[in-house]
Formats: sequence, structure tokens, C-alpha cells
Amino acid sequence: MVRPSMESPFSDKLMVYHKIDMFSMKIRECANGASLSARKDVAALFAKCQLEVSLYVEDGANIMIDHGWLEQPPEAIDRDQLHT
Repeated sequence: MVRPSMESPFSDKLMVYHKIDMFSMKIRECANGASLSARKDVAALFAKCQLEVSLYVEDGANIMIDHGWLEQPPEAIDRDQLHT
């Protein structure tokens, strides 16, 4: 039996992450389409689509940063500091 609820079954963090991931896949699809198209006008449309979708990804990343949900990726070791 389905009951009404005011609470989401999924966290906001999970939903924003999945939306960013889906938009990232769309950017890859547009890049793939542009690379396989022999027509310059179609490739230009794919490039425009990539730009517009990347703005959504940036907004999603900013939301995650503002809430402290986005982790800093691992960085390379600073080898200059190893010798001191």
C-alpha cells in the first residue's frame, strides 16, 4: 500500500550527484556525436549543447560545494616538500 509522505526517500546529496552524473553523460554524448558528424553545422549544434549542459553541471557542482558535499580529489605529492 502506498502512503503519502512529506519526506523524500532519497537524500538531496544523492539526487544532486546523480543529476550531475547524468548531465556529464550528456556532455560525453554530445562530444561523441560531434566527433562522428561530417557536417560542420551539426557539429556546431553539438558544441552549443555541450556549452549549455556544462553550465548545469557547474551549477550542480557549486550546490555541492556550498553544502560541503563535494570532496576534494586526491592530489599529487609535492616532491619539493619531501626533501625538507
